[in-house]
Amino acid sequence: MARPKRGRTLERRRAEEARRKEAAAAKAGRRRAALLAVGAVLVVGAAIVLVAIQPPVPGLVFADQGNRHLTAIDEPHPVYNSRPPSSGPHMGGLANWGESAVELPPELYVHNLEDGGVVLAYSCESSCTELVEGFRQILAEFEGRNLLVMPYGDIVDPDGLAHQAAAVAWGRVLYFDDLSDSSSEQLDTFIRTFEGIDHHESA
Repeated sequence: MARPKRGRTLERRRAEEARRKEAAAAKAGRRRAALLAVGAVLVVGAAIVLVAIQPPVPGLVFADQGNRHLTAIDEPHPVYNSRPPSSGPHMGGLANWGESAVELPPELYVHNLEDGGVVLAYSCESSCTELVEGFRQILAEFEGRNLLVMPYGDIVDPDGLAHQAAAVAWGRVLYFDDLSDSSSEQLDTFIRTFEGIDHHESA
């Protein structure tokens, strides 16, 4: 028996209404997906901008020469690749943290670098009291941290230029000649970035 006309009309209206709701839901889903995609692009773009505007970490990078322990301080080994040395063969013991009045051999202090230390070295043909006093103030500011201050007579960059001072971490050296505002800021960043990073080879 044929359905009444009124029943068929109501069915059509319900079907049309369901189609409209489905279309609206699909449109809303597409809008949400588009907004999420735009949001993701903005987040990635912001991250790229933040990385791009970050100043580079100060200091020159030198190839890692390994962590081999020497049996004696005069045991032959490959020539260190930076001046002052920043990685490579070294003794099993550590130099005392703090200030050393005498130049320590790299075969000793390189182990300090391996243990996350930063060495502040100075080379002065004549007196450089201000530089040494500045290093002492840094020691006080970073009390309890792995810092070593000492004289070192061979502070020369890869271009062969001699410098009065250097900050040395494992595989990185920052060369400078005084504690100006610029070099002091770089030195502070250098210490905060590299002090405390352990460089022992994993088993």
